[in-house]
Amino acid sequence: MPVPVAFMQLSSCWGCHQSLLNAHLGLLPILPELDIVYWPAVIDMKHDSLEAREDGSIVVGFLEGVARTKQDTANIKLMRKKCKIIVAIGACACYGSVKGLANLSDKEDLVKRKFTETESITDENPKEPTQHVPGFEDYIINVKNIIDVDVFIPGCPPTTENIVAAISYLLTLVGEGPSTLNKTKSVCDSCKLYKEGCFLDKGTLCYGAITAAGCELMCPHQNEICYGCFRPTSKPNQKAKKLKKMISELEQIDSETGASLQHFLDLYLGVSNITNFYFRGDLLQRLAYEPDSFKVKEVETENGPKLIIDVQPTGTQAIDEIIGNALFLLKNDPNFKFSSKTVCSHCEREVADKVPTELKRDYEGLPTMDTCFLEQGYICLGPVTQAGCGTICPNKANAPCLGCYGPPVGIEDQGPKFISTLGSLCADKDPQEVLKAIKDPAGLFNRFTLADSILGHKYHDKMESE
Repeated sequence: MPVPVAFMQLSSCWGCHQSLLNAHLGLLPILPELDIVYWPAVIDMKHDSLEAREDGSIVVGFLEGVARTKQDTANIKLMRKKCKIIVAIGACACYGSVKGLANLSDKEDLVKRKFTETESITDENPKEPTQHVPGFEDYIINVKNIIDVDVFIPGCPPTTENIVAAISYLLTLVGEGPSTLNKTKSVCDSCKLYKEGCFLDKGTLCYGAITAAGCELMCPHQNEICYGCFRPTSKPNQKAKKLKKMISELEQIDSETGASLQHFLDLYLGVSNITNFYFRGDLLQRLAYEPDSFKVKEVETENGPKLIIDVQPTGTQAIDEIIGNALFLLKNDPNFKFSSKTVCSHCEREVADKVPTELKRDYEGLPTMDTCFLEQGYICLGPVTQAGCGTICPNKANAPCLGCYGPPVGIEDQGPKFISTLGSLCADKDPQEVLKAIKDPAGLFNRFTLADSILGHKYHDKMESE
């Protein structure tokens, strides 16, 4: 049955939706799975039709653009009200993008420049239009600061492949699963090792007791443990108690046990394992990106009370406590890693030490196609930008990375991190010479992320001064 979806355009260039449409024939396998209930960029559906829909009746809602106007803010809240899952698509919706640079100026100055001072104005008495147009917000507010966002797909725009992959993944989460799936039973119910040779009985973690039945491969029959790829059962086998006890008794985990727990959560929770978008519902991704966003709770075990992460991904208490325990163990495991590659890791250019001989502006000289931009002296934000774009600009356009995919895991603010990086690379250079080459630090280092940075807003500065 098609999944109801909606697409909302805020203040933006609409390039992200164009990137999706660029899939052309690649959309054919996806479109039959979607019930598009609102998409003004493509289909003539009126705003009233969206407002009239029942709250929560739309499964996935896509937001492109920024909250520049009060109507944008109202539409963001409306989409959150109507949709179960909200996807921020593009650098604008994720970080504020280039429009976020407006936060360096006061709103009144921006309006004055736009409507009364621009050289192309021909009206004898120019003024800001006020009829039939929404008012401006005082500054660019990030979408995630207005509502809870579930999925972030960065990029300016995200590649067509990124968007299609994200939609396909989300469809798997809300789909019905294989025809053989039976959530009323577990893998253990039909396992030949259940009475003799059971992995759990031997002290080896196996997750079949909490996994839905219907798998025809049956890994335990091949002397391999069940990692839970058929997802949760609604009726755990009685051996789930043994699995829960084994995990609760783990205080510290070795690399093998940690890998087992992570692989189990990967398959059992159906996580994306795709690093070009961030899904907060992917508990492993969230553990890597926002470990402190989880709450912990105390549960009773045979060995006394124990802390676990408080999550309810399945709605079955026994299973959720097993998952919470596994996440708690991984959070404190130094071996736990979630892929966090940068643009540099996918760059085809030769790198010696990235130390620039001299800093150049973009228009100075012509960079070669085979050597690192930084070594040639051109500012490239590849070291502080998460991978996922395919490194299109450096590899195919002979242009430095501008950072539109935002910072990778572990980097809170892209701009200051690059300033620190550049400072270490230019340690032997005269600081004044470096400053001469950097005419617009905020626009260069936080071009796409300023509205999400620690730099603040001109509006706030004005309020404090008053």
